[in-house]
Amino acid sequence: MNLKSKLLILILLLLSVMSLNAQTGLVSQVRESVELSTEYPQCGSYELMKNWNTPANNYLDLSNRLLEDVTRIIEVQKSNRSFDDLFIIPVVFHVVYNEEDENIPDSVIFNQLQVLNECFRRGNEDAADTRAEFLELVGDTKIEFVMADIDPSGDPTIGITRTSTEITHFGGILPYGPGETEEISEWVNDSLYYNLFRLTRSDLGGNDAWDTDAYLNIWMGDLRIFEPEFDDFEEIVFFALATPPLDHENWPAELVEELADFEQGVLIHYVNVGSNNPNNLPAPYAGYNAATKSGKILVHEVGHYLGLRHIWGDGACPMDDYISDTPKSNASSAWACNHFLNSCTDDIGGLDLPNMVENYMDYSNGNCQNSFTLGQADVMRNVLEIHRPFLAETISTVGVSESSSFASVQIYPNPSPGEFYLEFGGYNGIVDISIYNLVGQKILGGEYETSTSISFDLSVKPGVYFVDLNFENGLNEVVKIVVE
Repeated sequence: MNLKSKLLILILLLLSVMSLNAQTGLVSQVRESVELSTEYPQCGSYELMKNWNTPANNYLDLSNRLLEDVTRIIEVQKSNRSFDDLFIIPVVFHVVYNEEDENIPDSVIFNQLQVLNECFRRGNEDAADTRAEFLELVGDTKIEFVMADIDPSGDPTIGITRTSTEITHFGGILPYGPGETEEISEWVNDSLYYNLFRLTRSDLGGNDAWDTDAYLNIWMGDLRIFEPEFDDFEEIVFFALATPPLDHENWPAELVEELADFEQGVLIHYVNVGSNNPNNLPAPYAGYNAATKSGKILVHEVGHYLGLRHIWGDGACPMDDYISDTPKSNASSAWACNHFLNSCTDDIGGLDLPNMVENYMDYSNGNCQNSFTLGQADVMRNVLEIHRPFLAETISTVGVSESSSFASVQIYPNPSPGEFYLEFGGYNGIVDISIYNLVGQKILGGEYETSTSISFDLSVKPGVYFVDLNFENGLNEVVKIVVE
């Protein structure tokens, strides 16, 4: 590459950074008024925890104690660490829309589920980009996600609800203008989180949760704040947020009751769902599209839902995320991907490791996020065992070959004229197969002996259908087939 080309690339990079900084400068009114930790849109999970914290309940101290208890248990069990059991979590996606572009298609939701599973099972292609110094620290969490196939009433479902709403901005409408900093701060503290959690209530324009002990509920909607006194600006404060585990023996009953209105689950801005979402963030946020359109924002939030903190501990170097194999850092990566940064001194296996921008719990560019550490996997699995004990089905994988994992099931051709094949990657045994249409009606079902492949010929109308596979070893998978 000649000098002229190098200079051109440098100029383009500088212009990109200058553009992003200029954009964020336009959208800092609400953030500055409440002293949020960054001037750019972010994850709201820790901010939600800070909002819950009062001198009377000491929520953050209690939450820290929960993680200390979890890590103490893990340390005791370390010599017997086993990831033999697979945790299977049923998921329901609640689509809440005012405009049609917010009514994101099934294809985006199924893509998002695929991204979740690839990242949690370390089946993502970019796992190969993990730097060598971290390879012994990262791994498969043995946590998988499936679309719920039975709703709370016991009826078949595809795990997606759709709700039309009159609410245009679930962040709310800011009733104050320039110069009213104190009033804006009070409004954010008193109203913003209540506004956002309207997504979780049918009587407030959203959709009610399915049993939060039995399903991971994910709500998608417009999380922006409408600011009429700021030239009708539509501000994104949070790309998404998740509720942390609330089951802890040391928490007073009155605190749990106080937080009961905040339904357990994840809220996410509809643009940030999936890696194939046709929607884009508008100006002045367009500079974030390249960093956020990967489906990994939801991976990050589900990490919070399963007990993880941000990798930098939401503070400077002394702050901790309570996980021993995540390197310390003094701040988030701010949507960048700097492989040369080592902002804190630590000791992990005798090494002072650099900032782990690869970690899903950083605010790094989704294109460089590719890993959970084994310590993070331990925490999430312990949370599922103790603090979300009814959420996941536990499947023993002892004696089950890797070829019989979910990823081994292949369906082709897809799309199909009606005739298609299932292959099972070497799995031999009985599989119970049911095929449902989009409204949950069962159109075919039965037990089959797996071999090299099983063929089907559906005489159905064109559309999307779901093939629900239940293996005799306890594994389950749902795959989609498009009939043309």
